[in-house]
Amino acid sequence: MDKIVASYRELTGDVPLFGRWAYGFWQSKNRYKSQSELLNIAGEYRAKHIPIDNIVQDWFWWTLKGQHTFNSNYPDPAHMVRTLHDENFHLMISVWPFFEPGSQEYGFMDEHGWLIDKTKFEQPPYHHAGMAVYDATDPAARKYYWQIMNDHLFSNGIDAWWLDTTEPETEGQEENILLGHKLHIGSGDRYANIFPLMTTSAVYDGQRSVTDRKRVFILSRSAFAGAQRNAVTAWSGDILENWETFKRQIPAGLNYSLSGMPYWTTDIGGFISGGNLDDPQYRELFIRWFEYGAFCPIFRTHGTRTPDANELWSYGPDAQRILTQYDQLRYRLMPYTYSVAWMTTHDRYTPMRPLVMDFPEDVKAQNTGDEFLYGPALLVAPVTEQGASTRRVYLPKARWIDFWTGSIVEGGKAIDTPAPLDRMPIFVRAGSIIAFGIDEEYATQHTDSRLELRIYPGADGAFTLYEDDNTSYDYEKGQYATIPMSWTEASQTLTIGTRNGSFKGMQAERDFQLDINGQPPRTIHYMGSSVTVRLKP
Repeated sequence: MDKIVASYRELTGDVPLFGRWAYGFWQSKNRYKSQSELLNIAGEYRAKHIPIDNIVQDWFWWTLKGQHTFNSNYPDPAHMVRTLHDENFHLMISVWPFFEPGSQEYGFMDEHGWLIDKTKFEQPPYHHAGMAVYDATDPAARKYYWQIMNDHLFSNGIDAWWLDTTEPETEGQEENILLGHKLHIGSGDRYANIFPLMTTSAVYDGQRSVTDRKRVFILSRSAFAGAQRNAVTAWSGDILENWETFKRQIPAGLNYSLSGMPYWTTDIGGFISGGNLDDPQYRELFIRWFEYGAFCPIFRTHGTRTPDANELWSYGPDAQRILTQYDQLRYRLMPYTYSVAWMTTHDRYTPMRPLVMDFPEDVKAQNTGDEFLYGPALLVAPVTEQGASTRRVYLPKARWIDFWTGSIVEGGKAIDTPAPLDRMPIFVRAGSIIAFGIDEEYATQHTDSRLELRIYPGADGAFTLYEDDNTSYDYEKGQYATIPMSWTEASQTLTIGTRNGSFKGMQAERDFQLDINGQPPRTIHYMGSSVTVRLKP
C-alpha cells in the first residue's frame, strides 16, 4: 500500500515538510474574542509550563469578510504577534474565501469579475446582501487573494493559515455555491470539487513566492486530489461531541490516510453544541479524545464548551494532570515524529497507518479500524467506550512490547489490556529504535540536547534520525542531516551509522543515552562517525 500511495503522490504532488513547531500542540476554541484574551491564554500556558507551540485565532476577528483588517477588539495586532513570537508561540488565523460589500477588496474583485453568486446570502440568518465567494479557478484572482493576505497578515508575522469553508458550501447553504455558475475554468457544476485545491494553491504558491525562510502550514476543511502538495492538513469538520462521533474519527482518519494525503486531524473533544466542562462524563470523553489526538499527525484541540473555555486546565486538576502527561509525551517523541515527517516528505510515507499497511497478509489486520500505527514503531489503541478500564487490542503477528510496562507479548491474537483513564494502550514493535528528546515546552527548545534512544529488542530493526534547521526550505537544497541506526538481534548490537549531510547550525557532536529493557542506561558520545555498541540482554 505504501507503493500505491507513493505512486499517487508521484502523479499529484509530494508533501512538503512543516516547520518543526507544527508537530507540537495546538490550542484552539470557538473562539478567542480579543487580543487580550488570546495573549492571556498564551501567557497562562507558559506560566504553567504546559508544552505548546501554537495558538489559533478563529473567525470574526475581521471588520468585513475579505478585508483582513482586525476589529476593535484587537487594537494592536502587530504587538500581539510580536508578543506571541517572543514567548515562542506561533499564530494560525482563520481566513474565509468570502467577501462582503463595502471594502476596497470587494470592489476590486467585483470589477474584475472574480466574485461568484452575489445573491446567496440575502436570506436569513445572514442578510449579507451581495456577499460572494471568489473564483479560485482564476489565476489572477488567486494571486490577488494571496496579495490581500500578505499585505494584512503574513507581512505582520502570521505563521499559519486556517482556510475554513473551502467546500464552499457554508453560511446556511444546502449545496455548493459554485453550482449553476460559470467559473474561469468552466462550468461550476463540473469543477466545484476542485475549489479546495485551487484556494490552497493560492496561499501555498503565494507564500512560497514571498520567502523560503518560513514553511507553509494550511488547515483546510476540505481537500481534493493533490492538496497534499500545498502543505494542507485536513480535519474532519464541525463534528458532534459524543462517544459515537469520537469512535468514528479513528477509521475516518485511517481511510483519509489511505487516500494518499497524510496530514489529518480532528477537533479534539468535538465541536458542536457545548460540552460541559464541569460534567465528569464529558471530561472523560475529552481526556480519551486527547489521548488519541496526541498520536494524530497534527495534535489540535478545538470546540465550543460551556462555560466558554477549552484550555487544558479548564477540565479540573485531575484531568489537567492526564492531559499534560500526554502533551509532554508528544514533545518527548518530537525527534521520532519529526523523523517520521521527513519519511513522509522524502519517502512518500504515511505517518498514521492502518494495520493493513504493515501487515497486508493478516486478515484481522485488514479488518481492524480502531487501532493504528503511529510511524513504524508504535501501535496505538484509543479507548472509545465510556467508563472502560480495559481495552481489547488486536496485535498482528510480531513481537510487541507494552509501552507502559515493558512486558513482552507475542502477536497474532487479541488481548485484553488495562486501560485506566490515564492509560491508552500503546505497544511497540520489537526491533524498534525510538528517539526521545528531553522535556520541553516548545518544539525547538532543546533540539541540540541529549537524545535518548530506546531500543526494543526481539527482532532486527532500523530507524533514521532526521535533522534540519526546523524552519526554512533549505532542506529542499540538500541542507539537512540523517543518522542511520540499526539493531541486530542476534548479536544484540546497536549501530549508530555515519551522519550523512549537514546544515547551518547543526550540532556536530551530541550524546545519545541508550536505554534497553532491564539494563542500566549507557551514554555514547557521537561525533558523526559510525559507532557500534553491544548491549547485553
